[in-house]
Amino acid sequence: MKRVIYNIIISVLSCAMFSSCTDWLEVESKSNLSTTNFYKTAAEAEQALLGVYNGLMPLAEYSWLMSELRSDNVWADNAEDSATQRDYIDIFTFNPNLSLISTLNKAWVNLYEIIARANMLLARIDNTVFNPVEEIDIKLQMEAEARLLRGYAYFELVRYFGRVPVALEPMTVDEAMSTPQSESVDIYKNVIIPDMTFAAENLTEQIYDIKGNKAAAGRANKIAAQALLGRVYLTMAGYPLYDPDAKGLAKVALKRVIDAANANGDYWAKTGKDWLKMWISDNDNKYYIFEIQYVARDGYGNPMTYWTSPKVGEDYIGLQMSGYQLCGTTDLLNLFNGDANSDGEWDDVRYDGTFDFEFSSSLTFFDKMFEHKKKREALGYEDISSQIVTRNYFPQNFPIIRLEDVMLMYAEIVGPIPEAVELVNKIRTRAGLKELTSDEIQNFDKAVADERRRELAGEGIRWHDLVRHNQYIEALRSKFISYSTDENGNITRPKSYAMASRVIEGVHVYPIPDVQMKAKPGLYEQNPAYR
Repeated sequence: MKRVIYNIIISVLSCAMFSSCTDWLEVESKSNLSTTNFYKTAAEAEQALLGVYNGLMPLAEYSWLMSELRSDNVWADNAEDSATQRDYIDIFTFNPNLSLISTLNKAWVNLYEIIARANMLLARIDNTVFNPVEEIDIKLQMEAEARLLRGYAYFELVRYFGRVPVALEPMTVDEAMSTPQSESVDIYKNVIIPDMTFAAENLTEQIYDIKGNKAAAGRANKIAAQALLGRVYLTMAGYPLYDPDAKGLAKVALKRVIDAANANGDYWAKTGKDWLKMWISDNDNKYYIFEIQYVARDGYGNPMTYWTSPKVGEDYIGLQMSGYQLCGTTDLLNLFNGDANSDGEWDDVRYDGTFDFEFSSSLTFFDKMFEHKKKREALGYEDISSQIVTRNYFPQNFPIIRLEDVMLMYAEIVGPIPEAVELVNKIRTRAGLKELTSDEIQNFDKAVADERRRELAGEGIRWHDLVRHNQYIEALRSKFISYSTDENGNITRPKSYAMASRVIEGVHVYPIPDVQMKAKPGLYEQNPAYR
């Protein structure tokens, strides 16, 4: 069910989209915060909370453009020959002038809009009257949800931009104009971890509405909070923070998720065909621990889908897609190529479930997030293309975190103990592969990394994995060089070859958007790789 999306009608709480530092704040004079401005009823507070969730909707697009496209999973086939400025090309080619592109500022603004909405709700909820609901503290639950979403938004900001300003309550304009960046480690320890820990400790596995009924699908529960907390800790354990205590804390949080999922039988697609069906909108909220929900309605569809696809024919969809030639890299495809059986068919169902091989002999595009006629028919679903009126109508949900991601993060932490090997084999055998060989178990770190790359391809995970392991420079330079040299090492595409030199220390984060830098000159310091 996707009722939660239909119930979101937001006219209040929207941040002004001006080209100033108020882009990242819900600015209102504290002298105006009278009791008349507080949410008087639980229904008003719940609507405000749904508005925080609504703020997640643009994030799938940034997951594709700022993470997947940035990684060694994607090759932009037309990047070298493009004569026009395109944000996706600038991101893909590590253009030193990235601070000027609109995608970065949109991501900055959208993430701070989530924070602003959460801050406003948290600042006002104590004055809201909640009707008693037996054995359920609705107010505490809503606070925990808001803090989880705020913590997640800050997590994304730190991963994308590094040092960013922090606001934990509504601010005046003067306060906004005097708030400098905070160090990433301080944001993790003082904001992200406290917010997510509060959510993990105070949410339950079942979320309720203000009347005490089970809430509509799409709201984050205790398992989602624990899963995201585990991801945060594992991120802190790697580059650039290398927090010595974080890996152990990640292990505890992730193990709780795995144990709960096993006990309840939740979030697991049992067969390879079920895995393929996971990406169909009809399987709403069934397989993802936490997701961004979309529906076939103008402005409420998944914005990522349009950007992933070339100009396919009407046998796929009756719309003109982006036309961008964004292919799976040879390196990624080769991870699957060793898995063909004696009939030349791919044993790994994820190969055909992730890529499209029919549209073009030379363009293998990502099909995972594209819900089209051919895919739905092959999986036994009726055609819904008449509902997809424009590119803003794609109804496929986007996973913020899945059980398989949690399982593989846990395996990465604990190493080749029997429990971890079993988790990896569970994912492999469902996909149609054999269990890990003794040699693969001996090289367990690589086996887990390869499995993450296959299982999570197209989901905006790979770039962050490369950064966490401090492999982004080596991997991206290798990508550009491999596509611009022949088998003898001769340079065949000079422009692409030159792009390798742009992948330098410090580009694991993006530049602070130029619009934000100019809001108040001298307030922010640009990230070192872009000065």
